[in-house]
Amino acid sequence: MIFDENYITFLQKLTKEKLQKIIDDYNLLADIYLMNKIDTKKNKKNEIINKIIEIKDDYLQCFVMSLDKKDFAILKNLLSKKIKNDFLNENREFINCLLNKQFIFQEDNLTISRDIYLSLINIIKNKNIIKYIEKWDRLYKLIDGMIVAYGVIDRKYFDIITDGIGDKNLLIPKLTYYYKKDYLIDNKKLVSLKMSNKKRINNYLKNQKYKMFKNNEFIAMANNKYHHNIKSYKKFIKMLKSNYVFKNSDIEFVDQKIVIPYLYNSLNEEEIAKKNLIDTIETLFEFKGDKLKNKIIEEICKIRDEFPLWEYRGFSKNEVKDE
Repeated sequence: MIFDENYITFLQKLTKEKLQKIIDDYNLLADIYLMNKIDTKKNKKNEIINKIIEIKDDYLQCFVMSLDKKDFAILKNLLSKKIKNDFLNENREFINCLLNKQFIFQEDNLTISRDIYLSLINIIKNKNIIKYIEKWDRLYKLIDGMIVAYGVIDRKYFDIITDGIGDKNLLIPKLTYYYKKDYLIDNKKLVSLKMSNKKRINNYLKNQKYKMFKNNEFIAMANNKYHHNIKSYKKFIKMLKSNYVFKNSDIEFVDQKIVIPYLYNSLNEEEIAKKNLIDTIETLFEFKGDKLKNKIIEEICKIRDEFPLWEYRGFSKNEVKDE
């Protein structure tokens, strides 16, 4: 990344509409962090630029405080001046976020102004901000885990789960601002973006018999690790070790390519999930016949039978069957 000029030089190249978007985004953060909002809609372009320069340090700090730990680590690496193209490609989502907010600019290379760089360096070294991000990262994960478990969450039940959270008044505004969320929020519910069928959403909401999970279980779901404690998963790994040259280091590969897509990414599409599972297994493994292939598919399907499902409000197939 190139370090060049001052922020005002880059702002002067933007249209008035883009400058106003910066103000609008700042005002969203002002609502969350109890700062004075700014009205610049009747101002001239240079007046808007001057306002942005005035609030840029507060704006940057509040933006950083809204990040999760992963993005905070990416930001630290970006500011290290030792960035490779692979790193930029792997973290394109966050790079695009910074570009959209005009914190960095795409010219011949990614470019950041000297004053923005220095301000961010001071912010990422602030120990209080680091602790704040760690706290909110856990809350982001908690909500992500709820979405994995339920798909649709009634706001009343959501309030029950989050009742003991400090700064609870900030929870919905911060989740609304969080650009990585894969769910929609309104006054009645949180709904996964993977779910669009209104009839199904309403049916799920009518079923108030949610399975209760501990907070660390929700966080394990958000981190795609909840299945590690499922008996069928342990049996599946044991079976792989007995049929292949399979080390513990290979578990991450199996998780990323097979288990996680099947369990976490297709929670409301049973038939599609199984078809994709079969296609993946046939691509990754070599079989002399169908016996071992069918056994692997069977064992992975058993893991899903012990995994939380949206239609059962977090209960698994096995739990519902045993009632």
